[in-house]
Amino acid sequence: MVTVSRSADLSYDPNEIGPDCVVECWISHGPRADDPTFDPQPGQIVSLIDDDDEPLRGRVFRRDGNIVSVQVILPAVVSQTA
Repeated sequence: MVTVSRSADLSYDPNEIGPDCVVECWISHGPRADDPTFDPQPGQIVSLIDDDDEPLRGRVFRRDGNIVSVQVILPAVVSQTA
């Protein structure tokens, strides 16, 4: 079970992120489960959190009732060459 944090819209299991960076999240198991105004729709940006409180952002890819598929936006890798 994912620890609920109020600092995000949805909770996710990092082991469930697919090769296309899409993860399914359940609204009823997330931080905003009791928020009747939370209505994520395809194309919207949402915040995600896992058990370790690692925050990510993602774009809602699909919504099927309580289940929201989110394509995770991976943080940019910054590299410097000497």
